[in-house]
Amino acid sequence: MASILEEPEFPKLISAYREALKRRYSKNNLSKYPKFSSIPEEKVDLLVRYFLELLYPEYAGRKKLDGAFESLAGFVHSPPKVFGLLGSLSIAVFKLGRHLKSAFQAGFAALHSYVTAHRFEEIMFSKAKELLKEGKDLTNKSVFDQVLASVSKKDADQFREDILRLFATLSDKELLSKIKQLMDAVVNTMKSKTKTYTQQEVEGIMLGAGILTKGEELFSGMTREEMDLILEAIDQVEKDAFEEAIATVSGT
Repeated sequence: MASILEEPEFPKLISAYREALKRRYSKNNLSKYPKFSSIPEEKVDLLVRYFLELLYPEYAGRKKLDGAFESLAGFVHSPPKVFGLLGSLSIAVFKLGRHLKSAFQAGFAALHSYVTAHRFEEIMFSKAKELLKEGKDLTNKSVFDQVLASVSKKDADQFREDILRLFATLSDKELLSKIKQLMDAVVNTMKSKTKTYTQQEVEGIMLGAGILTKGEELFSGMTREEMDLILEAIDQVEKDAFEEAIATVSGT
């Protein structure tokens, strides 16, 4: 992931994707979906802010967190590295009991969406570079549709599923509480084992914990039905954005 951040044109893709997200969840675009009209505007604003601040921060923020991204990706792809901590998590194990395994699995599944989000960017960047060479403006919707349409349906579906898994975890208050307890115990244990875990690795897990903690605000005070409606809206809007891009590019 470090390599793509070093690419001089990459900030243009980040900016264009951020603009696309704002368009996607704008009041104007959401007005196409009468079913989602009952979702409070402030919750939509929170959702967009979550996307922009935690999944797609601006380039300067991304640069600072480069090392943390790397270690977070390493942990996501190698959960046994963290499972090795379990012997030192007696308090967390005692508190969570039989929920420990599900908390671990849900936590890593949620964090995997973060890694997938940036994998998605890497796929789009190939097309973005091609269009930039032609002097195209990526923030233009029709140009960005070409970028989005360059992603395979399989990758787009995987991305959407992972993002939904993240938000589904955030909407499960009981499970999220257990994941946060577990994350706190993991971070504290890692900090105490400086010979085993680097500062960069600790920051990676802290970044993941922050993603889950800050996202909790989105579903605060909502009923289960309202939460499910938001999850359905994310699924529908993301799916339609991709299909619309495909249709635009193919001229259908």
